[in-house]
Amino acid sequence: MGLSETKSGTQKDHKMAQTFSAMYSNQVGTNFGRGLADALVPAYARNVLSATVVELGWLQALTNLFPTVMQVPWGKLSDFFRRRVPFLVLGGIMSFLLYFFIIGMPNAITLIILVGTQMFVGSMMIPTWSALVGDVTTSSNRGTVMGRFFAAAILASLIGNLIAAVITAWGDPETATVYAIPFFLAGISGIIGSLVMLEVKEQKVRLHASPKTIFKFGLKSFLFTSDLSENRYFRNLVALNTAFNFMMSVIWPLLYLTYIEVLDATLSEIMIMAMISTGATLFFQTKVGKLLDVIGPMPQILISRFAFISVPIVYALATQAWHIYVINAALGFASAMANVAFFAYILDVAPEEKKGEYFAVYNTMIGIGTFFGSIIGGYLGGYFLDYYGGNWVYGLGAVYAISAFGRAACSVWFFKLKDPVKYPSTLTDVIRQTVKRWRDRRWSPF
Repeated sequence: MGLSETKSGTQKDHKMAQTFSAMYSNQVGTNFGRGLADALVPAYARNVLSATVVELGWLQALTNLFPTVMQVPWGKLSDFFRRRVPFLVLGGIMSFLLYFFIIGMPNAITLIILVGTQMFVGSMMIPTWSALVGDVTTSSNRGTVMGRFFAAAILASLIGNLIAAVITAWGDPETATVYAIPFFLAGISGIIGSLVMLEVKEQKVRLHASPKTIFKFGLKSFLFTSDLSENRYFRNLVALNTAFNFMMSVIWPLLYLTYIEVLDATLSEIMIMAMISTGATLFFQTKVGKLLDVIGPMPQILISRFAFISVPIVYALATQAWHIYVINAALGFASAMANVAFFAYILDVAPEEKKGEYFAVYNTMIGIGTFFGSIIGGYLGGYFLDYYGGNWVYGLGAVYAISAFGRAACSVWFFKLKDPVKYPSTLTDVIRQTVKRWRDRRWSPF
């Protein structure tokens, strides 16, 4: 009996190791591809296809919306079959395949449609990945595991940024061929990273819902079901972070205009900005993941929200590229916290059989909020540019001021959000213990 149990445990450990290996490989492959290409898409739209401020707003808006609009049905379907891998593989292959066609787009409108399609088909990956992480972790190790996954993803993205910066360093940013190699490599890497998930063997379990209800869109019905309407933790999280992300996304279409029109940044400098942001987040990612297991997500949620108020302020005042380098480096800590804190909070409040659906609803609402935020930001940018006679600093700065004020107002309301479960310690206790250990080492004669 003892030998049988030992053998069973060994097989289980081997299967879990194989699962984690495939998940790490998936994160590396897909995020390496995104690191190569995603930061270049708006630059390609502006430099090569001469996209207007409003068109950049729509490009960003569809990038925000389409990864989320299908997450509720994908999440429901994933929960119904308790299968995550088919969605991750199919969604990854289809979305990364479209990188091969970007260079052939004749104008900004067709590029917007292509990118929107890419985001749409890739939407099945987001809730199913989140649910898979929930399947293979527990509340005691969730923060640590998520931190490691995020770290692998961020490192891969950072390397992709670096390679793209080298490739584009000596090319003319207004020539389409400069962008061809990063887009092609991104497609190849993402497809390989998706296929590796076929190594994951999922356990067969009982289905949790009837087929009749699976193919309903479900956003309205889910938001008003009794279990969610009574789940004030999740309801408050969705409302607060949707409002905050709306105010954040108002400036997203304008960031590349600041790079190109105000700072006169090269493609390599734009990629360096992305690299610094990615690298700073990577540096702190595993650290904040371990901290989350001790103090819970709420302190990190609050820190990240207040920290992001500084972004539009710095962009409004920036006159050189290094100003953006500094803010991107400084916000690495807050970005790392946001990566794991909201993820963990949802896992804490979601019922076991509805993890995919909860993530889908949350991501859909964030996507809708940022969709409208980016559209409004694009039109606001166009309006203020006309109002200030084409002055990029004043025109963009007016929108940055609106975003900063909105972020500050929304951040205060996050104090209404409370931790849904009890964690071993608090941030105050951790700081006090850290200071005490530092003092003890400082005064020790040894």
